[in-house]
Amino acid sequence: MDSPKSNKKAVESQNPQKLLEQYQKSLKIFANSENGPMAAETLLKIGEVYERLNKHDKALENYFIALNLYRDEKDHKGETQTLISMGDLWEKQKEYSEARKYYEKALDICQRTSNFEMENNVYHLISRCYQAEGSLEDAVEIYQRLNEFPLNASQENEEQLQMGMLKLELSKIHLSIENGLILLFYIIALVVAELITIYYLPSWGILLQGLVIIFLIIQSSLTKSIKFSYLLQAMILIPLVRIMSLSIPVTEIKPIYWLLILIVPILSACFFLMRSQNISRSRAGLKMGNLPLQLVVSLSGLAIGFIEYLIMEPAALISNLNTINLIFASIIIIISTGLTEELIFRGIIQKNAENLMGKTWGILFVSVLFTSQYIGWNSLPELTFVFGVSIFYGYVFQKTKSILGVSLSHGLSNVVLFLILPFLL
Repeated sequence: MDSPKSNKKAVESQNPQKLLEQYQKSLKIFANSENGPMAAETLLKIGEVYERLNKHDKALENYFIALNLYRDEKDHKGETQTLISMGDLWEKQKEYSEARKYYEKALDICQRTSNFEMENNVYHLISRCYQAEGSLEDAVEIYQRLNEFPLNASQENEEQLQMGMLKLELSKIHLSIENGLILLFYIIALVVAELITIYYLPSWGILLQGLVIIFLIIQSSLTKSIKFSYLLQAMILIPLVRIMSLSIPVTEIKPIYWLLILIVPILSACFFLMRSQNISRSRAGLKMGNLPLQLVVSLSGLAIGFIEYLIMEPAALISNLNTINLIFASIIIIISTGLTEELIFRGIIQKNAENLMGKTWGILFVSVLFTSQYIGWNSLPELTFVFGVSIFYGYVFQKTKSILGVSLSHGLSNVVLFLILPFLL
């Protein structure tokens, strides 16, 4: 039997129903003889025929069985090819995030087995999905990784040409007037919701935040632009977090425990969104990066916290300053305000915003959203300072591709602001 890896185009010219009958007969023979590899190849071909018949569920069903057979046989090449076929199936349906999920699984096998030729091919498939989604920055990053592969002069020139064309397209990214007005509407709605919560009635603020979530869900499902849809989905996290924080009876719970309660549901929401958009941990900045540089960035939190204390002079979040209280509360603050907020605003929202409107406007947009959540401090100097800090964090994330440094900086600034300086100054 010919390999499905090399004969797919030839198969496409034949009658699919006849092919299906032939393959199903062959499958029975291989199943009875317990010939796993040949059965897996046949299932892969059957899946391809079902694709031609537009029976995607049946195609996936056969691909999954073939995948398990290849795994049982420890046939990494067959397993990789099956995952690629599954990715192709989703890509043809324009489900690009789902396609990337299977391509990235195939990529992982290629890297583990040092199959550099297949790895190169899979990188191109992933880049193609990013381009279809409009995520040009991510597509460029993929081509930069391809530069690490040993290529001949012709291949190298082709890769450089493709990357140059992507960078040119990237430089032309601009936000349409229609989408800009829509985003402005949501910014105003979030600001108004904050003002109502602080100066009028929290329950009305919660209601407005809920309406913003509903509108974001509806609009993200109706828009034809994938990258605009992804940004709207990411923005849901902001009112969602606010509703959760306002729903907890803070008069009955100490502030530090209030932060602890919020960590699990908020991070769960983040990872659920990352999964739905197939945002890898690395792409969201959940990686070490340049460790010495990240540590230097993290130390900026000490200065940021000191300046914020001079502006606001808030009360402490703990009743007394001792070693146990300080360590316990610091861990909670670094995770809840540092890691969680930076994952939301930088790792998820900023990444989507940059794909839609470019790097500069992406940082500015996220900084406005970030600053709007600090209206409750009722201090114009504080809002101005927070806006500047947000631009700094956004720029660092943009350059380092990691949220480690900014998360530690953000967390340490709040440790200094709410745990240490209230007892010292």
